[in-house]
Amino acid sequence: MKNLQNRIDFFYKYIEDNKLRNKELVNLLGFTKGQVSNILTKKVNPSVNFLDTFEEKFNVTEQDLAKVEKNDTGNFSNLNTNLFKAVPFYNINVSAGDVVFLDDGFLENREPDDLMFIPKNIDADIAFPTYGHSMYPEISNGDRVAYKVIKDWSFFNYGMKYLIITAEQRMVKYLKKHEKEGYVLLESRNKDFEPIDMPISSIRAILQVRYIGKIEM
Repeated sequence: MKNLQNRIDFFYKYIEDNKLRNKELVNLLGFTKGQVSNILTKKVNPSVNFLDTFEEKFNVTEQDLAKVEKNDTGNFSNLNTNLFKAVPFYNINVSAGDVVFLDDGFLENREPDDLMFIPKNIDADIAFPTYGHSMYPEISNGDRVAYKVIKDWSFFNYGMKYLIITAEQRMVKYLKKHEKEGYVLLESRNKDFEPIDMPISSIRAILQVRYIGKIEM
């Protein structure tokens, strides 16, 4: 599988070295002027579809991409600085639908839709867009959130924010200790939402919120 970060780095290096302009890329790749402009100004990262088209049109080989990984590209500016690291971002609405995306092997065979850059000291595995208003203003509708998948359920770090997934519901809440054994209490930041008594046995997956990327709407 091609490394997405290498592909992005190669794209920007190639554009810089060959002094390609917005108009030329629009004509060659078939994307809109606005889409190309946002990518060239680094307002957004190029999508997998964009990179596929670019690499096909410009005959980019695996050997070309390998040079990026080896840092064998001469005067090269790497997006991933010493202060930040990239985690895979999947444009999946985790607030609805099945939780098959967390099953073993599913994401291993899927290219991430983007990368989310977070401080290097943040321990996170994966990032998704998060929808809803129950955690507003801490988490707004559409914010990108980086999560740590929690595998050890022998104890919980109460008072922290978690993405709780059951067979039918997905919700980001504060996880609090419940007075009843075998239950946890889920509380919202937005007080318009009532607390939820949740049986631990009904939870299928727990991901801890580690970093919030605010999106201007």
